[in-house]
Amino acid sequence: IDTVVFDKTGTLTHDGMALRRTEVAAEMSAAEALELAAELARHSLHPLSRALVAAALSGTSQAALDARSWEITDLREAPGSGLTARVRKLHGAGPARTVLLGSAAHAGLPAQDGDGAQVCMAWADQAGPERHAIARFEFEETLRSELPAALRALERAGIAVQVLSGDRAASVARVAQRAQIAAWRGDCTPADKLDSLQALQSRGHRVAMVGDGLNDGPVLAGAHASFAFGSAVPLARMRSDFVVLGGQLALIAQSILLARKTLRVVRQNLWWAALYNALCVPLAIAGFMPAWLAGLGMAASSLLVVLNAARLARKLPTLGTPADDADTRRGPRTHAPAHA
Repeated sequence: IDTVVFDKTGTLTHDGMALRRTEVAAEMSAAEALELAAELARHSLHPLSRALVAAALSGTSQAALDARSWEITDLREAPGSGLTARVRKLHGAGPARTVLLGSAAHAGLPAQDGDGAQVCMAWADQAGPERHAIARFEFEETLRSELPAALRALERAGIAVQVLSGDRAASVARVAQRAQIAAWRGDCTPADKLDSLQALQSRGHRVAMVGDGLNDGPVLAGAHASFAFGSAVPLARMRSDFVVLGGQLALIAQSILLARKTLRVVRQNLWWAALYNALCVPLAIAGFMPAWLAGLGMAASSLLVVLNAARLARKLPTLGTPADDADTRRGPRTHAPAHA
């Protein structure tokens, strides 16, 4: 691997985000808008959907949230964009209406600048493309505490880092700037992510993808190696080569370093076995080495190989130590990808 591509929400940032600000139209109060958004969001596993449900639960009980005020039908999710459903007030008159919840583009509303991730909710007028805003929710995103150490370890190993996200470009830019990641792209559909990955691969790069969302399924499947957290949606876990339990981002860098260290040990063992047999087998055939010594030498050679491999289990690679710097520098650089 010479390039690692990260999703943003729930990967570089913590899965649990706090609702910081709510803007509502005159039609609903902030509490009513949050209640409707939470009833829609509970059907999605996207980190922002989970954050909406958590925000609604913070002001009420689970029982109160389960006492639904809205009837929801025909709910559909566009991966990486948002939810669309028909809703009708259970205790009131009026026909069912179509509601959109998700990105500004999905809701058909203009994007607004802000420091955090935003979720928009709007009514859809079936007679035309016009959208009527209901609410806009802004969440505070915090970077994972282990992110700087993991990125430094990847950089020392000669591994380039990029960000591909379906979130607004402005939000992705802010997170990338805080994480000191120069290469990033926002407003990506699942097809956009896959196209970017394939463009890297066509230039000879070996790419690992880290994601946890429904929209990451195609790019996780298309990467040379892929990682998903244990809290990711089932599709992301199914499409990934590795599932990182506990949500520790540092384990991804550690896995790559351990893979390189393992490959070096394998090569050492193969070289030793080849040299030993090249020297000792001709001696044994020519009669210069007695059978008991040849047998003892073969056993000793096998024991040496096993002991050399056992070093891998003695100490896992850690991030940020001088010894690891020496190990990772032996790996392939960014512009000279390994093809082992």
